[in-house]
Amino acid sequence: MKSLIKIISVLAAFGISYLVGTASLSAGEAPQLASQVKAGTLPPLNERLPEIPLMLPVEDEIGQYGGTLRRAFLGPGDHNNYTRAVYDALVRYAPDGSQIVPHIAAGWESNYNFTEWIIRLRAGAKWSDGQPFTADDILFWYEDMLMNKDLMPGGVNWMKNEDGSMAKVQKMSDYLVKWTYKQPNTAFLLNMANLDGADKSISNLVFVPAHYLKQFHPKYAPKSSLDRKVKDAGFDTWTQLFAVEALPHLSGNRPGMAAWVPDGTTVSDKVFTIKRNPYFVGVDPKGNQLPYIDAISFTFYADKEALNLAAVAGEIDFQGRHINMSSYPVLKENEGSANYRVVTWPTFGGSDAVVMLNQTWKGPEGEFFQNKQFRIALSHAIDRDSIKELAFYGLGEARQGVPAPFHPYYPGDEYAFRYTELNPSKSNQILDGILPNKNSEGFRVMPNGKVLDIEIGVVPQFGAWADIAQLIVENWAEIGIKAHVEIRERSQHFSMRPANELMSEIWNEDTTGFPFSGQPKFDPRSDPALTFAPLVAKWYASGGSSGEAPTPEIKRLVEIIDEAKTSSRNRQVALAKELFKIWADNVWEIGTVGMTPMIQGVLVANDNLRNVPEVAGNDWPLRTPGDTRLEQYFYAK
Repeated sequence: MKSLIKIISVLAAFGISYLVGTASLSAGEAPQLASQVKAGTLPPLNERLPEIPLMLPVEDEIGQYGGTLRRAFLGPGDHNNYTRAVYDALVRYAPDGSQIVPHIAAGWESNYNFTEWIIRLRAGAKWSDGQPFTADDILFWYEDMLMNKDLMPGGVNWMKNEDGSMAKVQKMSDYLVKWTYKQPNTAFLLNMANLDGADKSISNLVFVPAHYLKQFHPKYAPKSSLDRKVKDAGFDTWTQLFAVEALPHLSGNRPGMAAWVPDGTTVSDKVFTIKRNPYFVGVDPKGNQLPYIDAISFTFYADKEALNLAAVAGEIDFQGRHINMSSYPVLKENEGSANYRVVTWPTFGGSDAVVMLNQTWKGPEGEFFQNKQFRIALSHAIDRDSIKELAFYGLGEARQGVPAPFHPYYPGDEYAFRYTELNPSKSNQILDGILPNKNSEGFRVMPNGKVLDIEIGVVPQFGAWADIAQLIVENWAEIGIKAHVEIRERSQHFSMRPANELMSEIWNEDTTGFPFSGQPKFDPRSDPALTFAPLVAKWYASGGSSGEAPTPEIKRLVEIIDEAKTSSRNRQVALAKELFKIWADNVWEIGTVGMTPMIQGVLVANDNLRNVPEVAGNDWPLRTPGDTRLEQYFYAK
């Protein structure tokens, strides 16, 4: 510890906070918990809270207890609906995304060169079943999960040193855990904020209830007992069972640290419910234990159309996820009669619908996808004003996938609007030099005699994208480029990405402001990655023995991202601007319209629901709406 120093001032320069919340514990708790205390089935509040609770500010006012927040989801694949609601992390982004703040953990320390990090846990914190939450729960994750080759054979990238080895994790005391890297790691806290305890995979965990999971691990459980559990659950191996039991939304019974924890139901049920955690570490500014709301119920809807109809009918209390931009007019029209209001949270930046062309596509089309001039021609042919009116009701602006002007990483107007001018004549001029031959229908023919036909993959969950894709198909037809839209279910679409089976896709830029943490789409090594360069990902993962080597431009993206993780804040800003200049100039993805509330940004909120901010950071790394602290939402009585 002596070698470690608190670096509050340095971290502040990184836009990072070390502040620990405190509160006067004079106040109260939910009536349902108070009755359990009175009955002797639950310890008193002062025994359930940590020594230093997490103080969460309220948006407008101190709230009232009670109620169930009704949300909607689209089935097991919609696990991020749960993740976004609870944002269960040691540290997390502040609501505006400007800094990292403590959450389940109390704070952190680092040495002078950022090779060593200490996470300080909250003394007295407990899991939802009342068991202590200590350093042992992180050590179990490290020693028995991360370092177990059966469970996680590839490890996780954020834990890797430059030489490919794993960083070391050590227990210093019951409430102090140290990470040691072989090189500076200034992205440590940014990565930590993206490890939220609930995702589609155990790779996104960093703390788990060791006391619960030991029964599913062969190191601790008798073989006969574990084999029986595996068989009873319908699995073939213990790793399959463990991977389910380690995730709250799949287990239904795993203790948690979030404000709400599953009540025995899972995302496979028609109604998935999470209930108040009586041991949650958070309190409001007056010391009242949070959350205010008793429970959150996620009701299954077969498709987005049914979900949106439910929203219009006032059957959903708070939702942005899967609320179609196209529903905005009818939602506003019924706002006064269905006991809800419409809130809009525009994304931080980027483009809310981009066409990403697979740079490692092995079909004959791949040769042209890799041609920058071809990509420029496609970009100049897109009528973004029509897309703006068709899909975004006149909101937003034509732009490429770079951060918003108010973001420190903004590379300048020159790059934000590069190649966005509608200019079919220029497109034709470029293409005449690349694919001069056309068939009888006017479509351009490749040297092999076949018409170049671009398949644009779209998932149905984001309704406007199919319409945008069809408009792009029509735009490209005017310059002799044939294209068609292929709509696939999300799970199939996602499995095709790493297999290099998607020619192109439409997605969004909801992580634009966070290129050095989480799973940035600008990094071809990201897992999961978009359809940028899947074979380049394999090349890096295999050390060059398989896949496809990156071009110098793509290699530079990787170099920038790696350097940023060991650089000062000023250097990170400079590197990010360079990255976005390269990204926009090479137009590997073709941006359409951005700065809209399309992605999670059109929300319905029950008229009686309070402390919902009118403006909020809206981005996947922020786990929106989790960043707005649903723990302090409440129903006015």
